[in-house]
Amino acid sequence: MKNAWLTVDLEEWYHLDYLKHLPCRETGARVIPRIFDFLDMLDEEGVKVTFFCVAEIAEQNAGILREILRRGHAIGCHGLDHELLTEKSLEQFTEETCRAKALIEAAAQRPVTGYRASCFTMERDKLEALRSLGFKYDSSKIRFAQHPLYRNLDLTGFEQVDDLVYAEGDFTEYEIPTLDLARWSLPISGGGYMRLFPFWLLRILLGLYAKKHENFTIYVHPFELTGMPLPLPAQLDAKNRFRCLVGRRGNLKKLRKVIRWLKKRGARFTTLEADRRERGLS
Repeated sequence: MKNAWLTVDLEEWYHLDYLKHLPCRETGARVIPRIFDFLDMLDEEGVKVTFFCVAEIAEQNAGILREILRRGHAIGCHGLDHELLTEKSLEQFTEETCRAKALIEAAAQRPVTGYRASCFTMERDKLEALRSLGFKYDSSKIRFAQHPLYRNLDLTGFEQVDDLVYAEGDFTEYEIPTLDLARWSLPISGGGYMRLFPFWLLRILLGLYAKKHENFTIYVHPFELTGMPLPLPAQLDAKNRFRCLVGRRGNLKKLRKVIRWLKKRGARFTTLEADRRERGLS
């Protein structure tokens, strides 16, 4: 393999779509301050990461954002409040994204040029709005029709310049990979699916993927990188409780194994910003 891009949706556990309407914020429990074991692991492995931050929690985590940058990683935007883009008008999205960009830049003390939509719900008109606001890249495209939220982003007019990479002018879109099995697209690149699959199975699936692809994108969340107990509300149903908790305890070790598996197959880990620079884009 050629390139691997590890990305983190820097959000709190209560931002999960199936938790956000329940009384979770009131508990005061936060997982983002627990990511230092993850940052240390990245240092040990020599891996640089792109973090997409939810803007409403940027100020309270300003020190962590600056530490992330100090260690050589990149900071992007994950929206203002993690609400689905499909529930926002173009005007609302544009106004909120302008504010989100400013909030993250103030906290991180660094320009923000990358974006990822909550639950990958990017739409083409909003992608164009990103460009008008000064963003240079997005990573919201995923081909997974079986998921009720995810969208297969329309990239008409874009050229595929590399595996998982599309460009129109100086704007770049990075795709989240799935593995095609018969009529199904199987997500193997992060989130609950990576937590659910044991490493021996994940290794087989990655091997099948690597036979046809050169690049790979991984996405994870802070709550998946720590075994910290979560004060889940009693009214949370069993299905979503399982989705939230499955595989969390050993996930950081599993992620290290995935990183090493990809490295052994020649994959080089860089940030998305670094990848753009190497392609001659500012």
